[in-house]
Amino acid sequence: MMLNPVVFAQNKTAEEVSKKVDEYMKPLLQMKDFSGNVFIKYKDDIIISKSYGLANADWGITNALRTKFHIASLTKTFIAAGIAILQEHQKIRLEDKLAKFLPDFPKGEQITIRHLLTHSAGVPDFYALPEYEKLKTQPMTIQQWIELVKTKPLDFAPGTQNSYSNTGYALLAKVIEKVSNKPYQVFLKERIFNVLYMQSTGIWSDEQIIAKRATGYEPWYGIKGLVRAPYYNKEVLFGSGSLYSTINDLHRWYQALRKNKLFDIKAFPYGWGLRKRFNMQVLEQDGSNPGFVAHMSIAPADDFCIIILGNIRSGAINQMKVDLAAIVLNKPYKIAKQRQITEPKPQLWQEYVGTYEVSPKMKIWIKADNQRLYLKGTGGYFLPLEPLGDNKFFYPQMYVPIVFARNKSGKINRLLWGGNYPIKKISD
Repeated sequence: MMLNPVVFAQNKTAEEVSKKVDEYMKPLLQMKDFSGNVFIKYKDDIIISKSYGLANADWGITNALRTKFHIASLTKTFIAAGIAILQEHQKIRLEDKLAKFLPDFPKGEQITIRHLLTHSAGVPDFYALPEYEKLKTQPMTIQQWIELVKTKPLDFAPGTQNSYSNTGYALLAKVIEKVSNKPYQVFLKERIFNVLYMQSTGIWSDEQIIAKRATGYEPWYGIKGLVRAPYYNKEVLFGSGSLYSTINDLHRWYQALRKNKLFDIKAFPYGWGLRKRFNMQVLEQDGSNPGFVAHMSIAPADDFCIIILGNIRSGAINQMKVDLAAIVLNKPYKIAKQRQITEPKPQLWQEYVGTYEVSPKMKIWIKADNQRLYLKGTGGYFLPLEPLGDNKFFYPQMYVPIVFARNKSGKINRLLWGGNYPIKKISD
């Protein structure tokens, strides 16, 4: 851990802030809601750079600052940067049509590079394809995934709507390869990682030996409270979620962005989401894949940066990113309370089993056994719900309460996501 004698609002020192961060993290660690590394920088000073939990639960190996984590969709910030670098060298324009680089892609003459960067191309997301459930463990190449997408209609006319699309960033990686005449990972290594001395960043792979990599886990029940992340073919991550990295490498990434070392992030903020947080203009990106979560938020004008890398896929990170900023900036925040898990009552659960529809392309399935109730979303895996009462549960992966509600006849007809958003039950 690195501490500096910087003084914050109301005369709080870095050491005091670090203690508050540890107090905040304690219940999250106890509930197996987080394991990983946390980094916070503010006003030229590293406030905290610290590891929590286990990199490998089988061997009891603790996380360290050199531990490598799958960073999932943080990859998109590097793919967007690759496009920015090509634009800086006048190799590509944001208004160029996809057809210029991938001439056989349907409607490619209507889709621009900017559309792909801003998730406004209408290209169907891999994970929303009805075939994804069946194919996710099969030896599919990225080209086969793209060929499958090419058989589908666009979700909407390019430029008319926005819908998050991992496929769009896979296509951008293909564009980088076409323009640079190199595999995209080689281009990123030569033009970004080597330039910034990011020697612990690369392509996440099940086959390759990656020294000091963390093992990914999913929330589970029992004494350990964890289970190893299930296998899926990582080829689908191409360009949209394919990288691993470390806290220190991502700090170098932030420094380069802040100093416009490779391109002007203010003029080219693609690959990030723009937020207003505690009166700061923040660029952020989140990542989540089986076994891993990641977050990076930067406010270059305020020299503020938070990086969170975790090897338990829990939605706690969505609150952590806000609360950790609040701790540093002396804003209100809440420490998580220990959830009071009730005794399983499987005799009640069969009523809850069934299919619930969020939208035509997004469904939730509930199943039960003698130990737990389980939830799975489209393209996902069945993970256990923690019972908090007869009809109230907690879903650690998304970090939300789930309540099963009845109609006037007493039959379960919906679940309440987050305790209030109704999702209709469409079959038993």
